[in-house]
Amino acid sequence: MAVWANDLQNVSYKNVAFEILSVTDSNQKSLAEHARPFVNGIDLEDMGAQARQVQVSAIFYGARFATDMQKLMQVLEEQGAGVLVHPIFGRMQNMIASSWSFKVQAESVNYVAIDITFREATAAQSIFVFENQWLMALETALNTIRDLTNTILSYSDNILAVKNGISSLWGSANGVYAALQGVVGSVRQLFDLDSAMFPKSGSYSARTYSANVQKQVTQLSEMVRIGLNNEASQSADTLPARQRYDATVIKNNQLLTLPDQVLISQDSEDKDAVVRRLNKMTAVQMAPVSELLNLISVTVLVQIVVDLIEHDSEVISANDLMHINNDMRQRLQARIDAVRQTYQRALQNKSESANALYTQSEETTEQLKQTASQLNQLVLTVINRKPPLRVMQARISGTIHQFAHDFYQDIGRADELMRLNPHLTHPSFINRGDWINYYAK
Repeated sequence: MAVWANDLQNVSYKNVAFEILSVTDSNQKSLAEHARPFVNGIDLEDMGAQARQVQVSAIFYGARFATDMQKLMQVLEEQGAGVLVHPIFGRMQNMIASSWSFKVQAESVNYVAIDITFREATAAQSIFVFENQWLMALETALNTIRDLTNTILSYSDNILAVKNGISSLWGSANGVYAALQGVVGSVRQLFDLDSAMFPKSGSYSARTYSANVQKQVTQLSEMVRIGLNNEASQSADTLPARQRYDATVIKNNQLLTLPDQVLISQDSEDKDAVVRRLNKMTAVQMAPVSELLNLISVTVLVQIVVDLIEHDSEVISANDLMHINNDMRQRLQARIDAVRQTYQRALQNKSESANALYTQSEETTEQLKQTASQLNQLVLTVINRKPPLRVMQARISGTIHQFAHDFYQDIGRADELMRLNPHLTHPSFINRGDWINYYAK
């Protein structure tokens, strides 16, 4: 069992994760039978293995079971094969969901099990482990980010929970919900998103508070993802990864000021349309919404960073990688501190939710630490793939193309030298004695 504990992987299909009760693999040979008269027995000709078949019993439970189940149902209905991450064998390419079924029982509240049959569309490939360390680090980072996203959504259910219209941490549910509405509306305006795709929410009742909050949080998460990804994808073909990251961070910093702007706007005479529709709220009631916005945005930023590294892994420099990594680690550490402060606040106020919040806070902080660790490992793996970096003083005065010929006998690597030497002010005017970074090969 010790081997299983180390080898089991998170199960997913087409990047949609789910938990399982069991998995059954089966396969068989294609055999040609050659019978001969008056001879006992039969000749069997081995024609090779048929397509592998994997039967999975997936389970969904908890307050968000219907939403999570719907995500899987959507990818099951999509046409074409996809990647199934098997708990033992890892990534299985070209797997098609051939059939699935589920049954909901009245005794099982917020629980459903789906039986799914996957079939392999092509010949089996090597899937047990990744030989390429870079791909292993990339896959691990993506899995960790996915787990962090799910953990934050669960954390939001705890910090925004109310009982009889009152939050034991933040006060009136009306104020908390108004703060959430205000931030969601402001995010929609900041990224200029379609209100038809992300409709405005109306009032709520005590009975529908939890469902409405979940809907608003899900919408907020999706808007932040779309908005920041749109910012990161601008000039993707012309700007290097670091500049696209810095531009995305600027937009992200604007995003994080929205909670304070909503609070200030409610006391001003010139209120915008979003704030005019809201109930009165306090800074205390805005605190959990601001924390949640920070957690969602840092998760999206990590995903963007991984995408940037994957896309530009061959050209991004070690300096740029370390700049991005250090900035992200500081942001993740700030989120860890904020989650711990929220739990300490619950303890000091002797809140009824302190016990439930403890478990969720520990899980959230652990996922944040894992994310920082996996991102750091990914960056180190990319750096280690590159040749050793050397530095020397320019032996001549000239252009970057002359130095490319001097170092590599290849003027086509001039752009590479420019990426490695951001301190150079102009590629055509480099003086003898200037320090130049270059790869050993």
